[in-house]
Amino acid sequence: LSSNGSAQAPKAAAAAHSRHKRRIGSGTAKMATVNAPFVEKASSSMKDLWSAFSSSEARYFDEERFSEAEIRKSLTDSLTDRKIDAMKRILAAVSVGRDASALFPDVVKNISFQSLELKKLIYIYLVQYAENNRDSALLSINSFQKDLSDRSALVRASALRAMASINVIEVIQLVMVAVKAASSDMSAYVRKTAAQCMTKVYAVDPDQFFELRGLLLRLLKDHEVQVVGSAIMAYRQICIVQPPRTPVDAAADGGLADPDESVRSQLELLHPHFRRLCRDILTMDTWAQQSGIDVLVRYCRLFFASSNSSSSTDDPARGDAADSGGPSAEGGAEAKAVSQDLTSFLQALKRLLNSSSKGVTLAAAAAICYVAPSEEVSLVTLPLLRCLRQAPAESVHAILVALMPIVETKPALLRSSIREFFVLSFDFASVKELKLRILENLVDETNVQMVLRELQAYICWQSSPEFVTLAVQSIAHVALKISSVTDSCLRGLVKMLDSKCEALACEAVVALRALLQRRQQNTDSGLGTVLPHLVRYLEDLAAPTARASVVWIIGQYQSEAPKLAPDVIRKLAQTFATERQEVKQQILGLSLKVWAFHALNAWGETSIWQQQGGNGAVVEPGLPREESAQILARLDAVADHIMVMASYDTAWDVRDTARALQQVKKAGKAAMSTHTVTSPPQSCSFEDLGLCSCRANISGKSGAEAGEAANAPGASEADREGVKRDAFEFTWSLGSLAQALDFPLETYRPLPAWSKENTPDEIRTVKVETSPAIMTAPKSISSSNVGNIQHMETRTQNPSNISNLPVVSTLEDLNLFYDETTTTGSAAKASGSTGPRAEPSAPEPVTLEQMRIASNSGVPVGTAVLGEDSESDEEEDEQDDEDDDDAWKYCLQAAPKSEQSKPDDTPPADSAAETQGENQQAAESPFQPPPRAEASAEPSLEPSADDAAS
Repeated sequence: LSSNGSAQAPKAAAAAHSRHKRRIGSGTAKMATVNAPFVEKASSSMKDLWSAFSSSEARYFDEERFSEAEIRKSLTDSLTDRKIDAMKRILAAVSVGRDASALFPDVVKNISFQSLELKKLIYIYLVQYAENNRDSALLSINSFQKDLSDRSALVRASALRAMASINVIEVIQLVMVAVKAASSDMSAYVRKTAAQCMTKVYAVDPDQFFELRGLLLRLLKDHEVQVVGSAIMAYRQICIVQPPRTPVDAAADGGLADPDESVRSQLELLHPHFRRLCRDILTMDTWAQQSGIDVLVRYCRLFFASSNSSSSTDDPARGDAADSGGPSAEGGAEAKAVSQDLTSFLQALKRLLNSSSKGVTLAAAAAICYVAPSEEVSLVTLPLLRCLRQAPAESVHAILVALMPIVETKPALLRSSIREFFVLSFDFASVKELKLRILENLVDETNVQMVLRELQAYICWQSSPEFVTLAVQSIAHVALKISSVTDSCLRGLVKMLDSKCEALACEAVVALRALLQRRQQNTDSGLGTVLPHLVRYLEDLAAPTARASVVWIIGQYQSEAPKLAPDVIRKLAQTFATERQEVKQQILGLSLKVWAFHALNAWGETSIWQQQGGNGAVVEPGLPREESAQILARLDAVADHIMVMASYDTAWDVRDTARALQQVKKAGKAAMSTHTVTSPPQSCSFEDLGLCSCRANISGKSGAEAGEAANAPGASEADREGVKRDAFEFTWSLGSLAQALDFPLETYRPLPAWSKENTPDEIRTVKVETSPAIMTAPKSISSSNVGNIQHMETRTQNPSNISNLPVVSTLEDLNLFYDETTTTGSAAKASGSTGPRAEPSAPEPVTLEQMRIASNSGVPVGTAVLGEDSESDEEEDEQDDEDDDDAWKYCLQAAPKSEQSKPDDTPPADSAAETQGENQQAAESPFQPPPRAEASAEPSLEPSADDAAS
């Protein structure tokens, strides 16, 4: 391109672009002018859509924006949206714990608005606060009653719930009327709400018990499972948990009345409902399932015999065996036959073990433990472990509490799954404690090493001193339970004394004390090596419990190291004034024991401290009499000094102990000065008593150890643990709130005892009441009503009475049956015609009279419309007579035409006779028409059956 052309090209392009832009702009302006309404509508819709997506319900929970003045202003606004927004803010504030009862009058004023969403929100608020604002709620009771007939089932149920929340005895009759009406409502949700409200009515007025019980028994027959579930929950609360007090109960306040009898009288009414409850309990909601299981377990224990041969009638919740888990007695009587109804309930419980709800699974497991045979109790193991794995942290404690009685009674069921109960670092403190207790119960010879390694790992968690203390206690319990690991546990506890954790060292001392009580009588117990360690760590121990335990151990087992105790008592005398009360009491006992030991040794009394070895040989303590006599005077002075200081202590318990031990020491000293070893005292003087007390103090045996053979080294594990419990013996019912709290509430009811024999299964059979048939007015419309009313439902339900049906054996017979010529020929032969067979002709016109005759012969004419028709019901009384008259007039007019259409060779008389015969045959037919449909030229004076029914 030339230089001129290249310079002019950009200018031309710019001009063309500006012209094109103006054309586009003018076209866009014209398009915007034409489509302006559509654009505005689309933009507004987009704004609404964007606001719906951008707005969040979280703005209602902003406490800073909560203002009662603004909410009151919005509630009095005429716009429904403003009211709904205010109610959402109120309910959001209630959900976070704010008290919104001051807005009750403003909320109640809006109950008459017809907005369904607003009514829902208002009724949620009223149910929450109606009980505490009775006077304001009574002002709106007319609105509640009006909403009881609302078209929406949710509004009707909410109104009923709000009325039942007004706990005022003056309006209880109105509430009862509403509950009765709601129990027969067409909506299952309303009937379910009626059952739930019955408990509130009973709480206000217990005199309504019998009427409420009747309504509940009727709701138990409902065809909707959700209604049955709410009914069984209300029945349990009213009839079992809080039954009314009868005059007999009031007269038996002294405790003579049997609570099982009152429960039995209420559960007897569930005989016809038992089988259905066993079926429907699988499909109820979780809360209803738990209540239903409790009711049915009580029913089974009252009306069925125990499935175990060695059954006990005592209540397990009262501390006796229920025999749900106990083994059969050897050589006992034959097991009683299990009822089929009890078996069906057990099958339902086994299915409920797989429920997704932990509460239902736990309730079913507890029911199986109480009701099922002993060999089926093992079925609850895997479901309970599944619940333990899947349960949130807040629910683990409740599940472990329910598991504890099973672990204590049947440890073999869960021993293979002991790893499930290992403690996790993020468990709650209460959960950790329960898991340690479970490990102590599940440990045996096969898994003791694994459990000890786990417990040693817990000791390293020194950031939690309380848990470390519990772990050391568990080690001591394991060592006491399994004798084969006692030595290793003892050495490990001695090493713990060097720990820098004060809680660990102190608890190790206490655990050593428990182990030393077991090992004291053993020859190679190793106490001589343990006591020096305890004496060395005594100065470093600061916890009063640990110091007191060390002092007691030294005094109790001083014969193992007799040269250590005098030095210990010398050091403790210097710090006696600064010790705690429990340590002072142990120092007083140690001073008397050390003085008595050396005094008797110097006196020549060796039978007290001599020990028998494993082979029966006498083991000497290794301390000569001369050494005891040499230090006896100093020990006497130290003991007197300690007792004198203690006699002036601020604690009265310490003062009394010191004065008592002073008198014992003086009496023993006087007895040893007046008697010799070869001539023991024969009288029962105070001096002799003091000498015997000194001998007992240095014997090295506690009363419990001397009296119980279970603690002997050769005793078996079963002897140490005591008699095994074969059945579930515990204080509270399994899975109950009393078990979780460890104390019963007012509503706690223990399980009844087993029945001695099974009740017959026939009493649980539902009796079908046969009521006489009721003649009702016809409810259908059919084209066959002309001349003869024959209803479709009657023809369908009643069996056929036609006896002259043709026999069809071959296909040719079927063709002949449907052939019109055969039908015409047969009619001609029946009329007396003897001529040859006429050729097929066109079909003759059919009149209404012939249709009537055909209908009498059993051939349906027209198509029936089943069901109710409101218009036909309203006009039935008015047009019954007119329809009959018009129909028969038409039939009479059509009759001559039918006669003219017949052949000429047939006389009219024969035709009339044939018609009369056909009418007579129709009259004799089993399908006889009602009286008002009979052909009659004159109107009948008697009312027809249909008119009477109408």
